[in-house]
Amino acid sequence: MRTTFFLLTAFITHAALAEELWVGSYTGDHIKRYDLTTGTLIGPVEGGHLNGPLGMSLGPDGKVYATSELTGSVETFAQDGSWKGRFATASSPTAIAFRHDKSAFVAEFDTDSVSWYAPDGTPKGTFVTAGSGGLDGPDLGTVFGPDGDLYVPSFWSGAVLRYDGATGASKGAFVVAGSGGLSQPRQMLWRGPYVYVSSDNGNRVLRYDGTSGAFVDTFVTTGSGGLNGASGMAFYGDSLYVTSWRNNRILRYDAATGAFQGAFVTTGLSGPVSLLVVPEPASLMALTAAGTALLKRRRSKP
Repeated sequence: MRTTFFLLTAFITHAALAEELWVGSYTGDHIKRYDLTTGTLIGPVEGGHLNGPLGMSLGPDGKVYATSELTGSVETFAQDGSWKGRFATASSPTAIAFRHDKSAFVAEFDTDSVSWYAPDGTPKGTFVTAGSGGLDGPDLGTVFGPDGDLYVPSFWSGAVLRYDGATGASKGAFVVAGSGGLSQPRQMLWRGPYVYVSSDNGNRVLRYDGTSGAFVDTFVTTGSGGLNGASGMAFYGDSLYVTSWRNNRILRYDAATGAFQGAFVTTGLSGPVSLLVVPEPASLMALTAAGTALLKRRRSKP
């Protein structure tokens, strides 16, 4: 089968900041909400607007923005799960990232590019041109890093690419193809001095230097806890949550050691590929940045 508002999902480690885990299921065409304390299903977001949901991000306005690849759209939801309207249309969108000026940037998988939108959803053109820097299948982890540059997992080429956050010009590979055994990178999370990258085809989570991109180690070992198709990730409390999309589970690992802690969700999902920790509006206002956790796909591509 074939995100200044910087990525803060990577840095949300205090339980008081968030209560829900939103899970996007690509083949199930739904996003479900779970209580992060108990693991109890709260319910789905309003249906009827998603077909192949992938990346999710908290916007500067506190709404959740979700890409819907097969409708070619970005849909918005209130934190109570109610649909608030369509933000924009795009070609096979897989991720949405917000810059410091509140502009939005949408990764387009089939065109191998990243499009630029004004805060109100008005198209502003192409930010990363098709194939720039070897981009081939920009995926769910597309995000603005702590340095302000845009980082894009290139699914088919197996690298994490870096682009100037102001111009979109290629800065080359941040994580080179195959580094540490990376295969089909999906999600990126910065935490402390490291950046964590999920390796879909490798069924593991790899850790790299957060500044240089040099390989450090394998954080979650291959297949740990039954991990099969590592895609979306989110840190919360003392755990790293990872989607295991091929067996429809959300698994938990120790945030310090990567050791398996158990399954968080084992039923009711269909191709879960993206995760987002959603804070209360009051907590969101207190944050200096907002983040993302996101995706999987490919019904038509092998």
